[in-house]
Amino acid sequence: MASMVASVLFGVAAVVMISELARSRNRRLVVNRARQQVGLIPAEVERKAGRRFPVDTRLIGLGVLTMLVGIAAFGPIGGTLAVVPIVSWRSWRARSERKRREQLADQLAPALQLVVGHLRIGRNVAAAFSEVAAETPAPLGELFNEVLSEVRLGTSLDESLQDVADREGDRHLSVVASAIGLQSRHGGSLVEILETVVETIEEEDRLRRDIRSLTADGRLSAQVLLAMPPAMLVLVTILSPGYTSPLVQHPTGRAMAVSGVVLGLVGWRWLRVLSTPKVVA
Repeated sequence: MASMVASVLFGVAAVVMISELARSRNRRLVVNRARQQVGLIPAEVERKAGRRFPVDTRLIGLGVLTMLVGIAAFGPIGGTLAVVPIVSWRSWRARSERKRREQLADQLAPALQLVVGHLRIGRNVAAAFSEVAAETPAPLGELFNEVLSEVRLGTSLDESLQDVADREGDRHLSVVASAIGLQSRHGGSLVEILETVVETIEEEDRLRRDIRSLTADGRLSAQVLLAMPPAMLVLVTILSPGYTSPLVQHPTGRAMAVSGVVLGLVGWRWLRVLSTPKVVA
């Protein structure tokens, strides 16, 4: 018990230290960005400073704390529990990003249709995007408003759209930015290009929905298989108290419990990859 308390206290101290280092780094990045904006340092210095520690230091601190608690509770093999916060965070973040990309894909085609409609009645590109941004909900509406804010500050529309497309990783927005840039420099029919982009987005959306329908059985099977071990553990513990106590009290049981958790995470990730193929067009 004393070793566990000492491990928790040491882990908390490590988390606090890492958090302070993260705050110091963030303050340094803010100062560098301000200096870069006023021309005191080149932009490349600020970009290199932001790439030094790409991993969230708070997540590392949580992993250290989990590792120490795992070692105190389950022995040396409990150190493998350090991967649980990182894997959980990466999974949650990947799911959030995937959901955001799907929302952007669902909103982009109707928004571009509205832009084409405004262009057909004689509005310019900036006015068309301004009208559509006011009618489009988040997240696409927020991106359009951000682009328009940069345009009001003097940035060209195609450059602002390209920056947003690079940040979001959306190739359709990149195509739209390239089309607007080419049309502003060399002329041509922007309406025809945007209509082609809309058709491509709609076809990819249909293909993505078909794939989700075909892989629904696999995803459901993966969820059932992964939920069965913890459900059975809880059920056995309720029906027969003390039956599962060797998994916590005995060293071999603790090693088996931790190994089961790690293998469960690996299996979950494997089944997740198999049941969610990527759509590449």
